[in-house]
Amino acid sequence: MNDAKKELIRKMYIALQAGEITKNDMLLPERDLAEYFQVKRSFMREALIALEALGVIDIRERQGMFVGGKGTQNVLDSLNLLNVWPSDAIAQVFELRTMIEGPTAAFAALRRNERNMAKIQGALDQLSAIRENRHPEIGSLGVRYNAILHTAVVEAAHNPVLLRVYEGTSRLYTEGIVSVGAREREKLPYEKWPDQVFSEHKKIVDAIRRGDPDEARAMAVVHLENSRNRIQGIMTEKGAAPGEGIIVSSLRQEQEEK
Repeated sequence: MNDAKKELIRKMYIALQAGEITKNDMLLPERDLAEYFQVKRSFMREALIALEALGVIDIRERQGMFVGGKGTQNVLDSLNLLNVWPSDAIAQVFELRTMIEGPTAAFAALRRNERNMAKIQGALDQLSAIRENRHPEIGSLGVRYNAILHTAVVEAAHNPVLLRVYEGTSRLYTEGIVSVGAREREKLPYEKWPDQVFSEHKKIVDAIRRGDPDEARAMAVVHLENSRNRIQGIMTEKGAAPGEGIIVSSLRQEQEEK
């Protein structure tokens, strides 16, 4: 995450706490926020996605943006941690995600209810729409709905402790991808491989809907392995040093350009 975005997020969080950019627990519209902080709407949109990943706000489709429940220190800790991740952080995160999300998809296939499936399908439908329409913000929207879909699958496992563990891992992963998007938006996963990523997601969702735990687990693992390879491909294109993580590479390049 570059310094400009981090500073914008800090300012937004302070303004949120002071009630300067909210009305009845809802944030002002994106256009008004961009004008308030004097930044471009695309930059504001990335900051909002980061705030949602940090648990500060909750962006609800067709309803608006609502204030979340993250405490100040938790938010600042999350922001600072992005700068000190180990060089192989992305590989470590995918290893952990595979351990968590493979079995979780199996649990979801066994335990999901109609409400769970509606949320999962809703996120998949959004990913389908931005893919088919080649939405101009397909990269950042892909990051957002990808996070919503994966979280909905974990929620369908109905294990609150597992959900908390997943959220911590997912938050940092999402922030890492968004930080790359600030520099090279055309290389975000849903911009570069929309059909492949959507197909993998659909196979997971179909298996959960059928109540097939073995297939759900297998498809989740395949998706995460492919995602890891795609992200590592982006790292190579960005000129990451051997063993260097995507966030560390981005930060190093920013320092070299100063």
